[in-house]
Amino acid sequence: MKKIAFITDGWERYVTYAWIQGYRRYMAEHPLTADLYVFHSFGNFSKDQNFNTGEYNIIQLPDLSAFDGIILDLANILNVSIKEKITELAAKASVPVVSLMEKIPGMYFSGIDNQNAVRTLVEHLITKHHCRTINYIHGPESSYEDQQRFLAYRDTLLSYKIPFEPERVTGQNYEIETGIHAFYEFRDKDLLPDAFVCANDNIAVGVCLAAEESGYKIPDDFLITGFDNENKASFFKPRITTVGFSKAEVMYNALKLFHDIWDNKDVSDHIYSPVTHVFQESCRCTPANPADRGQYVANSIMSEVHQNDMQNWMMELDRYLLDCTSFTELAEHLHTWLSTHGCGNLSLLMNPDIFLLEKIDALAEIPDDLYLDFGYPKQMTVVYPCSGNEAGELDLSTWKLLPEVSESDIPNVYFFVPVHFREREIGYLVLENCDYLLTHQFLFETLNTFRTSIEALYGKLILRKKNRQLSQLYIHDSLTGLYNRMAYEKLALPVFNQYMKSKKPVGIMFIDADHLKYINDTFGHDMGNLAISSIAAVIRQHCPDNSVSMRYGGDEFVCVIPDYAQTQMQKLKQNLLDSLAVLSRNSRMAFPIEASIGFVVADDSVFSLNDYINLADEKMYTDKKNRKAGREDSHPASVL
Repeated sequence: MKKIAFITDGWERYVTYAWIQGYRRYMAEHPLTADLYVFHSFGNFSKDQNFNTGEYNIIQLPDLSAFDGIILDLANILNVSIKEKITELAAKASVPVVSLMEKIPGMYFSGIDNQNAVRTLVEHLITKHHCRTINYIHGPESSYEDQQRFLAYRDTLLSYKIPFEPERVTGQNYEIETGIHAFYEFRDKDLLPDAFVCANDNIAVGVCLAAEESGYKIPDDFLITGFDNENKASFFKPRITTVGFSKAEVMYNALKLFHDIWDNKDVSDHIYSPVTHVFQESCRCTPANPADRGQYVANSIMSEVHQNDMQNWMMELDRYLLDCTSFTELAEHLHTWLSTHGCGNLSLLMNPDIFLLEKIDALAEIPDDLYLDFGYPKQMTVVYPCSGNEAGELDLSTWKLLPEVSESDIPNVYFFVPVHFREREIGYLVLENCDYLLTHQFLFETLNTFRTSIEALYGKLILRKKNRQLSQLYIHDSLTGLYNRMAYEKLALPVFNQYMKSKKPVGIMFIDADHLKYINDTFGHDMGNLAISSIAAVIRQHCPDNSVSMRYGGDEFVCVIPDYAQTQMQKLKQNLLDSLAVLSRNSRMAFPIEASIGFVVADDSVFSLNDYINLADEKMYTDKKNRKAGREDSHPASVL
């Protein structure tokens, strides 16, 4: 089984499906079995450069040298540095590389002859329609295709002794707005021509719209040509003269190049797909086989129905995903949704540091710096594996990029798409044979919904952790680390009520620091605080983990201890007193660290927790008086 890496940008969503159509047709017609690994991005969909950075990060994922061949679709990537990076990675792989639609030195090429295509258009305008002033409206100047089309326009003018005038050239991108702005620019400069040659059909439509809005008629006043033969060219009024070709055929020819290379046949470094010139009303020609506008309307209605259905499904998906409480659950829901729409298996792989947030409640602190903004960790967590494999870890230092899949003689298409928050890497999804989403051009919406849901879940998990931390701060005493008085309602009372209902005893202990006023007055409040925190430390050391130990007042403590009987409470009291005595002896302070303790065992739900605390307080006061009397008997002159 051969493996082909395909790096592509989904600038126009239908284009990706056209490439896949060409791949599937070649696989069906030839004795070749090769899986296609598509490293897909939507880097041209957004003007947010940070978002685009996150999208194009997918190119860092594969070790391209592990593949039998590489296909590049870079023609519409506007970021020059990204194009150079991809080209560099492919060149270093030392495997055959085919570039689609754009010639790259040292690589094979499958595409069309843009120069001949545009030359024929311009010659047609000059020879058949006697045009002498011809304006050119280009797309992105960094585009190889656009560069080739411009050169053909310029050189054809010169070959027919028509001067090339730079002021008759303008443009920006491939959108309709470029044609609109260009027309007004030429009009305002008094440079309206006999004909407009446009780099694509979108631009041509824009020129038509602006011309008619300005009171001109097409083709009476100007001739217009486009390129690409999109539906809008044949169904617009007037029908636009254009050049058509099959993107599926371009991919088909790329596979043919690979097949011949692998069979050690002599091959050319390029292969051209045929183009078709469609001369129509916008250049005063009568179309040979005009498209049926009625059928176009019917198809548009059906397409709108499909889109409405998909939008409803997307809303449903969004609703389901936003209710998820874990990354694993998110992936499960997405897989279920995709399965109902004709897609195959799904795998979700995540940065392990981010995936650990799924168990955020078990984390002591919220980790910092979880993200990468370039590349992927060497170890990825398989959050949701395809083909029923168990979740685990995947080592990217090997060439494997997805969990084990079932061996198949049928060629498969694996889509690797980035999962990210703007420029911050989270992981990636692997979609297997998701033709339905490509056919109906909803891959971007589906992925965006999933990304948004992950981001929402991430925020929800972090917020939950922070709220718990804030809640803990709210009920904790900053000096001692014990619970504060607020914990009475939130923790102590529920524990008490639960055990009373179960008819189990609850120990209630009241502890009060001895001679704290003397310590504060003589040695200062810092020493008084030291005495309080020392007593708290002893309480924390000896009270069971399931107890609720509170700083009840300035120097008062209350401990609510579930399932403790009389004997256990007496032992606990003695342990506290013994530990305080040891602490006092070893502290080398000028004052002792002592406390008085009273306790009761609650075993009757007729009385409230507050009642039992008051009883324990009374016993503590009795204990304090007895301890003071004992000290006076032993040391009559003592100020304590």
